[in-house]
Amino acid sequence: MHVSDWLLAAYRIVSRELGRERMRRFPDAQRLARLKKERLAIKDRLARHAPTNGYTLAFVRGILARAGRV
Repeated sequence: MHVSDWLLAAYRIVSRELGRERMRRFPDAQRLARLKKERLAIKDRLARHAPTNGYTLAFVRGILARAGRV
């Protein structure tokens, strides 16, 4: 697996956890802040590994968009 594949998987996992925490009756504000920070850090790292040509960049953005909705 390529580094970007691992980053995408991590991004999806953190996004799912963030959604679960938001759906709790009493969400933990500290955990929400930590998850948001982790997700942003992963997104930044992923941007460094993203290809620069238009088609593949659009492909990666589509994956990130879908992962954010999960």
